[in-house]
Amino acid sequence: MKILNLHGFMGEADNKNYKALCGIIPPEDIISPQIKYKETSPSDLLEKLSDMVKSDDYIFVGQSLGGWYADKLSRRFGRPCILTNPCYFPHDLELIISSGIPTEYVEQYRDMSVSTKNDLAYTLCSDKDTILPDNCQNCETLSGKAVRVHGSHSTIENIGEHISAFFVENDQLALIDCPAASYQKFRKTGAY
Repeated sequence: MKILNLHGFMGEADNKNYKALCGIIPPEDIISPQIKYKETSPSDLLEKLSDMVKSDDYIFVGQSLGGWYADKLSRRFGRPCILTNPCYFPHDLELIISSGIPTEYVEQYRDMSVSTKNDLAYTLCSDKDTILPDNCQNCETLSGKAVRVHGSHSTIENIGEHISAFFVENDQLALIDCPAASYQKFRKTGAY
């Protein structure tokens, strides 16, 4: 299993999701590119990210605007995704609109945003998110499973516990609520 981890609009490749994932699976199984959202159109960036998917065993992880892309990739490839405070409608977010991003990119976000549920999406939505304060309703409407968690937009408390272990079985995302160390011991047995 490989992970494609996508950071938020002003984020970094080694974001909190990446660090939590490194505590669960080997870092060499995680691709976490540094993304220049303001310099690449959404359609071109989606194609570049799609080109990174070299096999059919990927899980997509995305935070904020990275969640928008992870959701798109999940739908395109029919693979699970884990989203943390996803920005489902970037064209409506003042932070993005006023950032100097080209107007045509904002229009692409508008045209490419979805309003249908992704049953392969597992979403964590923070209760103290000031960037996307009313996002939990979007998460519940557009994700197969949405969980409200404590934290801010970029910092979900105990993120590693929420993304403690997961695997794909029959193309379904299964989550095991256990400490990462226990999961690693289980993996070493080869019984999964």
